[in-house]
Amino acid sequence: MRIKCIELSWFRGAADPVSLEPNCKSMVVYGENGSGKSSFVDAVEYLLKGGIDHLRTEYSGTRQVKAVPNTHRPEAGKTALRFKFKDDTEHKVDINAVGRPSISSDQGIDIDDWEYRQTVLRQNDISEFIHDTKGEKYSALLPLFGLNRLEVAAENLRKLAQSVENEAKLNEKRVKLKLVENQRVDTFGSQNYDQIIAIIDNLYVQYDKDDSSTSDALSRCNEIATAIDDQIKGYSAENKKHYSLGEVAKSSLRSNIQTVRAFSVDIAESLEPQITERLAVLRSADSFVNSVEGIALVDCPACGRAISVDSFREHVKTENERLQHIDNIFSQYKTSVGTVCSSLESLKSNLEKPELRDWRDGLDDEIMINGFKYLREIDSDALRESCSEEDLSAIGDGLLPIIAAAKRDSKDAPPEVQKLTSDGKLLGVAKSVISAKGFSLEIARGDALVALINSLEQGVRSEIRQQSQRVIDNISDDIESMWEILHPSEKIDSVRLSLPPTMDKAIDVVLRFHGLEQDSPRLTLSEGYRNSLGLCIFLAMAKQVADQDRPLFLDDVVVSLDRNHRGMIQELLEKEFSDRQVIILTHDREWYTELRHQLDGKNTWVFKTLLPYETPDIGIRWSHRTTTFDDARALLKERPDAAGNDARKIMDQELPQIAEHLKTRMPFLRSERNDLRMAHEFLTRLIADGKKCFQKRSGSQYVAHSEAIEAFREADQLLMSWGNRASHTFDLVRPEAIKLIDACEMAIALFKCESCGPTR
Repeated sequence: MRIKCIELSWFRGAADPVSLEPNCKSMVVYGENGSGKSSFVDAVEYLLKGGIDHLRTEYSGTRQVKAVPNTHRPEAGKTALRFKFKDDTEHKVDINAVGRPSISSDQGIDIDDWEYRQTVLRQNDISEFIHDTKGEKYSALLPLFGLNRLEVAAENLRKLAQSVENEAKLNEKRVKLKLVENQRVDTFGSQNYDQIIAIIDNLYVQYDKDDSSTSDALSRCNEIATAIDDQIKGYSAENKKHYSLGEVAKSSLRSNIQTVRAFSVDIAESLEPQITERLAVLRSADSFVNSVEGIALVDCPACGRAISVDSFREHVKTENERLQHIDNIFSQYKTSVGTVCSSLESLKSNLEKPELRDWRDGLDDEIMINGFKYLREIDSDALRESCSEEDLSAIGDGLLPIIAAAKRDSKDAPPEVQKLTSDGKLLGVAKSVISAKGFSLEIARGDALVALINSLEQGVRSEIRQQSQRVIDNISDDIESMWEILHPSEKIDSVRLSLPPTMDKAIDVVLRFHGLEQDSPRLTLSEGYRNSLGLCIFLAMAKQVADQDRPLFLDDVVVSLDRNHRGMIQELLEKEFSDRQVIILTHDREWYTELRHQLDGKNTWVFKTLLPYETPDIGIRWSHRTTTFDDARALLKERPDAAGNDARKIMDQELPQIAEHLKTRMPFLRSERNDLRMAHEFLTRLIADGKKCFQKRSGSQYVAHSEAIEAFREADQLLMSWGNRASHTFDLVRPEAIKLIDACEMAIALFKCESCGPTR
């Protein structure tokens, strides 16, 4: 719906209520840098997004309370926005002292359906989009494709699969299964599960158990373990010592350390520096975002980039996706570290048994003494959090010699003790194998569920890709036609959006440069051409909702375009957006002058200029003129010479446009001199031709407009004397500058029809 009026009160640069009033027409607003014109665009962004992106800094405060209100708002003043639409419905936003907005809206207003990137285009948006990664381009354009709901569905499925992995602890179970498999091979060789159960059944009989009383294999293992414990209780102290040495000797600490090192190698090959810390941070990032109130920039603790809180969650998601494989390896690594810690705790428990005191005291080797000391002081909880190669080396150097000594001395144990030790080892590994069979079933079920969810996600992403491709094909046609308008007959063509065939969630821009296909505009295009391309892309996206008659705001989008290409934007707007309300804001005085003369100011366009900004108390002010001589007047107090020089520059910009419109006869000049004529040359010709060509109606006849010719003559004389002096000698006093500006403005005003405005 077209906008009649946007009113600001103590919002950004505005003080007392100031209104942008296109009255449902298109509009061009000129204002020098800092005059406050972008405050109106900020108001639209605040309306659509609840905040202003370029103000999201650590200094803007909660809900941008330090950035949105005018810095000099009086206590009685109220920060407010009011939008009035074509059907006289209104949407109001009142922002209280703590930055919280209160919204009231008439029925029938569809603001919630407006997409910001199809409504507002700023110069920095253009530049950032072209330099974005494929994934960032995808995130920027997907809402404009109308596929957000599908993307949300796909993302929810991805998170669901990840939740299944986490809740079922599939990675942890895989590691445990791998460790058990290594133990099974070491203990039972190639014997399979059924053969291991048969061994347990034989042991069950050997330990005088009723073969039919317990059929469950795990229960039989527990009963055998109880029987072994009962036998040990009846042993002498010496035999108890031998048995405990056997328990120490069968420790799997060495293989557990090797497993951790294997995963460490995978991490070293796959991960970036400090990835351990980054992954730990990413896991808690969502809760971190939820704990941050307000809208400000935060430094991502994983990658170090400064990112707005609103964008942080998306950034964390992207980082997690990029590190998904790495995260799986890391989870397995942490599980294997946990196994090492469990082995250490078991080893410590066995070595501290009373029956091993004499054996421990007898190991007077310095390595052994240091090993026992290390085992007593080791912090398993700290090791679970951080286990470095130095820790693994210390564990191996300090404790493996003790295990080797226990293995050596346990060989002297009596046969019956060795039998109990051997049976105990078989029993422990068998129990692990039996438990692991349940892990295998759980992993298989979990993997099947994850595979199903992943296939559903891929189905949704396939649908996104197909629908995106259809939209992209349509948009690409618009992009190329707009590019042709801005860059006619140039050797850059076939400009289009592209979905990389091997990547999800990625979009890039491709083109042909002098006949060669280019994968990215950054390879060959200059900064100005890249920004021109970004302008075409966003205008093509905005065109997708042309049937909804929404306004389009273009805020200083020609900063990096040269005169030749900037001049083609007017043709582009007339061809592609003639039935759309377009609000252009610019600080380029020459371009504003061109648009004022080229666009239809009688029927479809409104032209307004802002006065230079003075103080926050005064705020944004409109000039009652459409020319830009107020820029010159703003310099009168401090620099009258600069004011006179500005007046001369304005005449140099205005008169060529007027002469072209009136088809004024000018002598041909070679080369650049034909385009670089000064105001004096045009005024001279206008004065010479004025008696016949510049007339006014007097009764039933047309007579020479002598007052106009005299005004041209006076403006020319003052420009040649005071204007040139202001430009070259900087010696112009304030009264002279005032007279020069007034004379120039009066001369320009004579070319405007008092009733309708266009050039006569």
